[in-house]
Amino acid sequence: MSLLAQLKKDSLLARKAADGVRATLLSTLIAEAEMVGKNAGNRESTNDEVQQTIRKFLKNNQEAVAVIKDVDRLALLAQESAILTSYLPPMASESEVKAFIAETVAGLADRSPKQMGAVMGALKGKFGSSFDAKQANAWVKDALAG
Repeated sequence: MSLLAQLKKDSLLARKAADGVRATLLSTLIAEAEMVGKNAGNRESTNDEVQQTIRKFLKNNQEAVAVIKDVDRLALLAQESAILTSYLPPMASESEVKAFIAETVAGLADRSPKQMGAVMGALKGKFGSSFDAKQANAWVKDALAG
């Protein structure tokens, strides 16, 4: 079952159970996730695209937490973040990502910053979107410089 199909099923169950927070969040998430595929050739969104949409929602929640002072709203954001996180695969650990970077860089004939794209591409191939790309970028720069 695709992630989008799972979200739709869970949204229906949440509406039946009168779980307003989950139902509203999932409905909004589904609409946004479906638009990604429709805008990219009128097709169903892939699991990776749906995960990227979920991560975007989580990032928005984290940014909102930094500025919102209302305790009730903060509790709602925490509840929404927990729901969203439950649909994502676990993130790769720092040690897993660093080990893969070291292994990939060791296998390169040319260890210059020009290889940044090759190493980041290999990371994406191995971990998909289940790693912190911004942090990995810094680790790859260090590995290629050293």
